[in-house]
Amino acid sequence: MSQRVEVQVGPDGEFRMEFTGFPGDECYAEAERIRSALAGLGIRTGAIDVQAKPGGMIEAELGIEEDADGDIPARRG
Repeated sequence: MSQRVEVQVGPDGEFRMEFTGFPGDECYAEAERIRSALAGLGIRTGAIDVQAKPGGMIEAELGIEEDADGDIPARRG
């Protein structure tokens, strides 16, 4: 699956970003990269509140499933 970032800006200027297809802590690094890029344009986003997705949701996004024993994850595709 490809990586995707959905950004929403509320009427009060609040930013909300949802990351799809980022394994591990990669979404944190990408959020900081986006924040830095916006700051370079003079746009302040305020504090970033990151809420981790449950492991099963991340695995589904990345196309990872357990083998028959449930022990070893394997990537589909």
